[in-house]
Amino acid sequence: MTHFDEIEHDLDWREAELAVLRLFLANEDITEREKRVLFRAAWALLYAHYEGFCKFALTVYFDALKNSGKRCENFPPKTQAFALTEKLKAIRNLPPVNFIAAMRGFEVDVLAEPASFPEVDTDSNLSPKVLKRLLEDADLELESLSSHNRSIFTLVNRRNKIAHGEREFIHELDYYLQFEAAAKDLMTELALRIDEKLSAL
Repeated sequence: MTHFDEIEHDLDWREAELAVLRLFLANEDITEREKRVLFRAAWALLYAHYEGFCKFALTVYFDALKNSGKRCENFPPKTQAFALTEKLKAIRNLPPVNFIAAMRGFEVDVLAEPASFPEVDTDSNLSPKVLKRLLEDADLELESLSSHNRSIFTLVNRRNKIAHGEREFIHELDYYLQFEAAAKDLMTELALRIDEKLSAL
């Protein structure tokens, strides 16, 4: 199974689950109370799939970069910085004499080594700002993030209110579907951009 197959498989099961919920939400035979509960559940699940997929896809991507054996110095500066997160923290905390020694050997001892990446951290709240930072670390750009920025912000914000037990209700299927479409656009584009990058390795 290729890296893209892994990502595509993950996206497929998420989209299938969302499709089942859409069928329930479109059912005209349920009461208004049942519909309100379903919308809250659907909103929370939509966010979970958006965050879960982005984290999974980026993890597969960084694992592929690591397994490529490419040296850290061969990646763009933001990706280098992400790969060296822990090493840079450790170096900064060294006593001055050791710090100077580490800096002198940095190019040979660190940059020339194969890259290794930390865990993808979504801060348990994958706002557009957090996703943008992760994409910059990965040297990826998504046009859909700009066009759906407000929708993703609203998805995250309302999900937080639901997760914290607030009386946050969604009343219309068409309204919900706008946000589902935005999240799916972003997830699909992320899969395609990752495939393009890994194909060029």
